[in-house]
Amino acid sequence: MHKNILTFIIALLSGAACSWALGIDLTSSAWSSANGAAETTVGNVTAFAAFPPGSVLSWSSTTGLGVDADGFLALSPVDIMNVSFANGSGNGLTGASIANLFTGSLEAGILELVTATGTDIIDFSGSSSGNVYINFGSALNVLTAEFCALDPYGQLLNQSYSVKGFTSVPDGGTTLTLLGIGLLSMVIFRRKLAF
Repeated sequence: MHKNILTFIIALLSGAACSWALGIDLTSSAWSSANGAAETTVGNVTAFAAFPPGSVLSWSSTTGLGVDADGFLALSPVDIMNVSFANGSGNGLTGASIANLFTGSLEAGILELVTATGTDIIDFSGSSSGNVYINFGSALNVLTAEFCALDPYGQLLNQSYSVKGFTSVPDGGTTLTLLGIGLLSMVIFRRKLAF
């Protein structure tokens, strides 16, 4: 009896864990080609280094995508990166994860989300670790996301934020499939024990 309960709990937890792991992961190696490119598309998601002019994307497996500008343009007090979502790839997004943001009040930013129902603007600022999670407040169907990190004092500081990715609501189809597999395994396991 205890083995059946344990199997059922494992099936439930694995379904939940796999469904929450879904999202848009900009630290994935699929995005490595973004290094040095002004624009990169992976699947239905496109990232673009929008400002300063001539800037390119930088990629890291730990911090994701950022904006990189050389020379004098690197002194811009504003770095802007746009992410656009095609074919519903931005549906159900619940938040974004930022890394490398300067700590304290030295660096802040604005996230402008264009959704299926309008435009939302969310402010964010650094933390002691440089990592910030931006909670959208609910699941949104996002068409574009524009990250704008800036120096609130107007000083010419090189901004260094990166976007690690986006979280999303669990995919109901995946969750139900995994739960079904777990339940089927439990039935087979139980029948095996009965013989």
